[in-house]
Amino acid sequence: MKYEYGGWVIDATPDFSLGQFFAHARIIRTSPDDDVDTEMHIERNLAWFETEDEAIEVARQWAIEWIDARDDHLAMTDPGSLTRQNERPAKVPAR
Repeated sequence: MKYEYGGWVIDATPDFSLGQFFAHARIIRTSPDDDVDTEMHIERNLAWFETEDEAIEVARQWAIEWIDARDDHLAMTDPGSLTRQNERPAKVPAR
């Protein structure tokens, strides 16, 4: 089962094994820009359930919370510390 949320595609299709549905979230964000890599996060075995619908809902909710937390973290980044690509210093210190 795939959903779109916040620029991401959530694949909440569970796996079935040993009579149980295992909730998984596969989260993918692609960019229309050719030079930007696809970003993917996979969370396996969130929990197991007796019904497929329960597993899908838990995986979907987990993915939404992950996306929101990630976006909140990025929004809290100090804008003064960011530079545009053409404003980068010539030398970047190694970490």
